[in-house]
Amino acid sequence: MNKKTDLRVLRTRQSIRKAFFELIKEKGYDAITIQDIADRAMINRNTFYLHHQNKPDLLDTCMDELLSELRKAVVLCPIHMNPFSISRLEAVMQAILDHISGNISFYYAMLIDENRIYPFRAKMEHIIRDKLNEGWNPDQGNSPLAISKELLLEYLVSSFMGIVIWWVKNDRPLPAGEVSSQFSSIVTHGHLKAAGIAVEE
Repeated sequence: MNKKTDLRVLRTRQSIRKAFFELIKEKGYDAITIQDIADRAMINRNTFYLHHQNKPDLLDTCMDELLSELRKAVVLCPIHMNPFSISRLEAVMQAILDHISGNISFYYAMLIDENRIYPFRAKMEHIIRDKLNEGWNPDQGNSPLAISKELLLEYLVSSFMGIVIWWVKNDRPLPAGEVSSQFSSIVTHGHLKAAGIAVEE
């Protein structure tokens, strides 16, 4: 397969994926037909079947590709930081939001739309949890936690996803860097102190 053919195949796959996510947003996954996808991507049905066996296969491929891209972006975050350092939280959030910005329509369809694909969110949470947990080993001198490690991870991952969903749903109302910085401030100081609200004992 020569380079020209490779580019043509790549463009076809991108057209199929783009059409698929647009249609999920418009009609919902269950209502989409292969013909709908082919028409939107401006290809024929036979061309579709050269790339995917059926609609579930296309969904799995799209999710795997998007999550693979997300995982690569998160992996690039520094690993020398302490596992639960504020710098790591901020870096991971920044990487995730930057990646989402380049795939905003896909993430909207996967996470926000009423026809959202629930397994996608669970897999995304797993990537975030693995990154935040990376390097945590009590046997290597990490200080013991005063609360359950599992509870802390669940809190951080839930907070991550809540902010991501708010950001995507509201059409990115703040720059990714500002969201990341404010998120780390909330985790560091608590939501009331971070907001400048006096805390009464």
